[in-house]
Amino acid sequence: MSKAYDPSARDNAMRVKYGVNSTGDRWVIPYNDNASMAAQLAQCKEMVGKTANGTQDAGVETVA
Repeated sequence: MSKAYDPSARDNAMRVKYGVNSTGDRWVIPYNDNASMAAQLAQCKEMVGKTANGTQDAGVETVA
């Protein structure tokens, strides 16, 4: 597997920006239709992971 998809191997300055319609929307699919939007967003953050030093989320939202 490519290391480009391994958040722990990413430089701390490299963060993926995910476009969303409004603050708090989920970033990626798959999602759980039965869960709240907050729970879906938490799942997205967990799936994307942290940067190499573990201090920042490897993905951030950008409101379109």
